Amino acid sequence: MENMDYVVMLRESLEKKADILNVLLIRNKEQAAILQDPNTSPDDLERNMDMKSELIDRIIMLDDGFEQLFNRVKKILEEDKDTYKDEIRLMQDLIRKITELTADVEASEYKNKEYAKTRFANIKKEAREIKKSGDVVSSYYKHMMANNKADDPAFLDKKK
Repeated sequence: MENMDYVVMLRESLEKKADILNVLLIRNKEQAAILQDPNTSPDDLERNMDMKSELIDRIIMLDDGFEQLFNRVKKILEEDKDTYKDEIRLMQDLIRKITELTADVEASEYKNKEYAKTRFANIKKEAREIKKSGDVVSSYYKHMMANNKADDPAFLDKKK
């Protein structure tokens, strides 16, 4: 019955991965909202990205563990498919679900990438406008100071 425990562990690993992918989808929706809202701070985006990074690290660990465990029981599964047919069917369904979730995550990541490009382009545009405004003010100030000399004929009293 030890082999059945391994097979159950494989299934549970797939279930955990599906759960994490669902949470990752939620984090991607949050990230989209952050990128689309001009009132959010860079800290909001950074926190979201940190959470997503942790989730991705957990998926990588699950994948590595699944692969090692699968290599251990692969031969057993192939030799005695009837004994494990229910678990195999469940795992196949989970793999399909994971494939769909992965595609959804990739699609939402692509959308978020486009939102980020737009947001950063707008920030860059605003920074250019601020710099340009600062240059205009500086130029005006220099111009006024250069023309504001006390011995300038325009400022001399013509009634002497």
